[in-house]
Amino acid sequence: MTDEQAVAWLHSRKRLGEQKNPQTMARLMGELDNVQDTLSFVHIAGTNGKGSVAAMIAAILDAAGIRTGLFVSPYVEQFGERITVAGAPLEPGLLGAQAERVRAAADRLEAAGDYATEFELVTALGFCCFAAAGCELVVLECGIGGARDATNIIKNTKIACLTRIGLDHTELLGTTVESIAAEKCGILKPGCVAVSYPGQRPEAAAVIAARCQALGVPLRLPEPEDIKLLWETLRENHVDYGGYEVRLRLHGSHQAANCAMAVEAALGLCDLGWEISDEAILAGLEKAALPARIEVLRLQPPLIVDGAHNPDSAAALAALLKATKTPPLTAVLGMLRGKDTEGVLSALEGCFDQIYTVAPDTPRAIAADELALAAAKHFRRVEACASLPQALKRAEDRGRGTCVCGSFYLAGEARRLLCAAGKIDPPLDTL
Repeated sequence: MTDEQAVAWLHSRKRLGEQKNPQTMARLMGELDNVQDTLSFVHIAGTNGKGSVAAMIAAILDAAGIRTGLFVSPYVEQFGERITVAGAPLEPGLLGAQAERVRAAADRLEAAGDYATEFELVTALGFCCFAAAGCELVVLECGIGGARDATNIIKNTKIACLTRIGLDHTELLGTTVESIAAEKCGILKPGCVAVSYPGQRPEAAAVIAARCQALGVPLRLPEPEDIKLLWETLRENHVDYGGYEVRLRLHGSHQAANCAMAVEAALGLCDLGWEISDEAILAGLEKAALPARIEVLRLQPPLIVDGAHNPDSAAALAALLKATKTPPLTAVLGMLRGKDTEGVLSALEGCFDQIYTVAPDTPRAIAADELALAAAKHFRRVEACASLPQALKRAEDRGRGTCVCGSFYLAGEARRLLCAAGKIDPPLDTL
């Protein structure tokens, strides 16, 4: 297969199994000689901040000269964002070549009556690519949950990071913070070092502490008093954690806590024998970037793209806009079914003076008219649009600044359109 054919094949698979067989991933990796057992991992679970923490840790390891693989989801614009090595896309042809192995294994499973879903296959493909690329460490972001996630097939976990835990995917993970935290703690394994978000809800923190104690896993917990947000604008996010003073390219005050987690993960690896200098930690933190996580594409008038899709991530976006005294923007909003729509809308109250709703390009999208009715309970001016280009044009024509949010599907499509139209401040990859 070519790389393009590999991506098309993956997208042709069912996204989630209707009746999930927990043995499917084990059987799939068995067909692939359990290649994941040849790798070592930094495993990351949580509700919010997984991608940001993963990007920071991977950038630190890259700066330290450790050949690092990074596995994240979802991608924003291109599938290649999900599986990278040494901070760069895979070499041309590697994805297709390894996908042939994975497809053959999936075919054998299916012939025996077992079906591997898209995420299981993408995860298996990531393992194969990382092994083929000679990665020394892999920074691995969970998909949904932890214990039952396809990524949790791994054994050689060095660091297990638990980012901020809240209510999301409740239909799969449980309806309380405690139950969700217990599921996320499934990534903890004897012999690893745990790192937890310093501002965990008390009920989540209690579950994490108890599980670490039961497994004999050391818990590194950043001290809140050591985390300082020195200043924050739409251009800069300057933080200090215990003397590690950096200018982050990831926006929002919550990134100070995520930065602290990344530092603690690096120091935990040092305790395990990995050579990571303070200079590498600082350089990696300053280089780390991730699209559509409160991404400021333009300063005047502001243009922000954010995949915020749950109340906590929406609250982080609102906190940045309020802290930087940004006047109310025009929002282009789209969401998926199954999300806490009311929670997201409540968190964003006061941030926007006009909302244009649109349906993201996925069968799981909430119709624009339906979302407009929900938004009208929280905002005075709401209008449903027939398409994203129409919504973006109306928002930009107002000239007051635009924020696209509510879904990574929407954020990715909007980002492509805005970049193609030259609406951004070049270059995207520098401050």
